[in-house]
Amino acid sequence: MKQHIEAMKKSGISLAIFALISVLLVATTNSLTKPKILENQARMLLQALNEVLPASHYDNDLAASKIILNPQKTGFAQNTAVYLARKQGKPIAAIFEVTTLKGYSGAITLLIGIHTGSQTISGVRVVKHKETPGLGDKMEIKKTNWALNFNNKSLGNPEITGWHVKKDGGDFDQFTGATITPRAIVNAVRSTLLFAQQNMQSLFQQQSQGSIQ
Repeated sequence: MKQHIEAMKKSGISLAIFALISVLLVATTNSLTKPKILENQARMLLQALNEVLPASHYDNDLAASKIILNPQKTGFAQNTAVYLARKQGKPIAAIFEVTTLKGYSGAITLLIGIHTGSQTISGVRVVKHKETPGLGDKMEIKKTNWALNFNNKSLGNPEITGWHVKKDGGDFDQFTGATITPRAIVNAVRSTLLFAQQNMQSLFQQQSQGSIQ
């Protein structure tokens, strides 16, 4: 009986040591890989931002120039990040990371670049969605060029009444067999243009981190 108890104690000690080693290994692996993960995320973000606004158009640290817009004060569906681009200290463009909840399968997150002076769109890209493959995913630039239709558009081009899909009497094409997705995106871009028209100057007056007042 005594030998059995001793054996159980040794087994318990061995398991405890094994568990401790496992925890240390996991912690060490996490500490080693976390910086690389963060680096990859930053690289992917910058790549996406540069698709909306080419790097040659600004000279500041775009990823570090982010402010957060509070949905209760702005009308956006969620907290909205805005990346403020400057060149030689002069405001050039604002890139809005906007989420619309009106996609066919839920939320769609977009990057929408808007030039400060002309209030024209520098680019639109979908960065996250759950739309139906083969239908709603046609908004992705790797699938079709549909998103390029927003380039150089503004609230005056087309007129505000044209900022709808053609099925709703507007100027923008819908997808064959899928209207809800492009409708949600067009509406989100139009709403962002309207917000930018009235708030662009105040955005650049915000601190590098904060929320609009």
